[in-house]
Amino acid sequence: MLLHRFRWILLAALAVHIVAAWFSNGYHAVDEHFQVIAFAEAKAGHEPVAGLPWEYAAQVRSALLPAVCMAVFGTARSFGIHDPLVLAFLLRLLTAFLALVAVTVFVRSTRHLVEQRFLAAYVLLSYLLWFLPFLHVRFTGETWSGSFLLLAVASLLAPKGAGRNFAGTGCLLGLAFLCRPPVLAAAAGMCLWLAVVERERIANMMRLLAGFSVVGAAGLALDSWFYGTFTVTAANYLRLGMLGTDHGVFLEYPWWYYYAWVFKYAIPLFGAAILLAFGALCALRPKHLLTWVLVPFLVFHMLVPHKELRFLYPLADLVILMVVLALQASEQQWPAIFRNLRQGPALAGAVVVAAVVNLGALAVVIFSPAGSGSTNLCNTINQRFPSGAVRLSYLEGKEAAWRIRVPGFYLREGISDTVITSACAPLPATYGRVELLVAHGPVKSCGVPGAVRWTPLLSALPPWKQMALKAYEWEDAKEAWILYQATPVNHK
Repeated sequence: MLLHRFRWILLAALAVHIVAAWFSNGYHAVDEHFQVIAFAEAKAGHEPVAGLPWEYAAQVRSALLPAVCMAVFGTARSFGIHDPLVLAFLLRLLTAFLALVAVTVFVRSTRHLVEQRFLAAYVLLSYLLWFLPFLHVRFTGETWSGSFLLLAVASLLAPKGAGRNFAGTGCLLGLAFLCRPPVLAAAAGMCLWLAVVERERIANMMRLLAGFSVVGAAGLALDSWFYGTFTVTAANYLRLGMLGTDHGVFLEYPWWYYYAWVFKYAIPLFGAAILLAFGALCALRPKHLLTWVLVPFLVFHMLVPHKELRFLYPLADLVILMVVLALQASEQQWPAIFRNLRQGPALAGAVVVAAVVNLGALAVVIFSPAGSGSTNLCNTINQRFPSGAVRLSYLEGKEAAWRIRVPGFYLREGISDTVITSACAPLPATYGRVELLVAHGPVKSCGVPGAVRWTPLLSALPPWKQMALKAYEWEDAKEAWILYQATPVNHK
């Protein structure tokens, strides 16, 4: 019966991830494009190196994902696939496949740790907790490192009789490290667990280190080829991450911010459960491998001044097992309390509410574009104006314009862009050129004779996602970006 259910869950997860890969176009964080696809396109000669962000010159990004991107794009283009939206979709689809493989291996390796009554929920949520499919299709270092870390943890949590491939585990940790250098903290925790708790033989520890070193050496060679000079990108990344940069672009937050972000952005219902489970696991199962993986990783990121929620994404797929193990340990510790909870109606009600909220949030993230939705705007621009000159203006301050600026990768030739500070300012001579504007929310009438009238064409995000974001982001929610066309434009 369990195997039959597992097959149906896996089939549903596959369908959900394909849908998410298709509809969740664009990028969740700007690094997803500007420090992966843009790097790959510049190396391939399709974009100027001068247009890359400062991270390229600082050599702080591993060449692994840009190299994968180059391979995927090169293969697709050899088959006549040149549409940038399709090319980016292939990257998300590949990432989803890697994530599904990792989750499947992890679930099969750890199901012996889960009590039978929790097993179906454990399997289902491992694939379909609302934010996981969204993260699983992001072609980023956070997602790829998380998948490799998950496979490494699975290899150590598998039943004792399955044996351990320490060299293979080391290789997986090396790949996770190349994709996201701070994963080194989790890898160090795993090694300490093997040495202190498991009292593993030195020979096996050396095999793990050898696997890690081989992958690290390959990454060093790849980075040196990509940047054209000997470089250790991981060292550069960690140094700048801890000491800061002269560019002054890093925001600093207090150590406790990650707890607040998890509570808020995982949706409070799930965020509270995650935080409580983390505390319970640390208190009741201090010798468990998950504790030794999660704590060093989290402590490292709390100590680093610059903080972003996405830095925790490599741990996302460990959350479900953490919650289940914490629940089982808490029930063993306080059986009377949990017996009373099971007998009351509150538990059933909470499960129903959680299921409804999860399904609704899942629908939002898999059927809508990621981030600002700027790629939706570019698709409309390319379709409505397939030829001729087009100028795309952004009504935003120059310092913040990059947040909405549509990457040239997605736009056809003949489209230029600029940043303006007023929608009422006279436009230069535009004979034969289409004038478009991207702005936050409605653009009010200027009330000035001869001024440009901007007619709305499209909102970057569908109305239902805007409503969901206002509930999800609370006071941080912003108006969606809207695409306008100048009608008419005065010519001189």
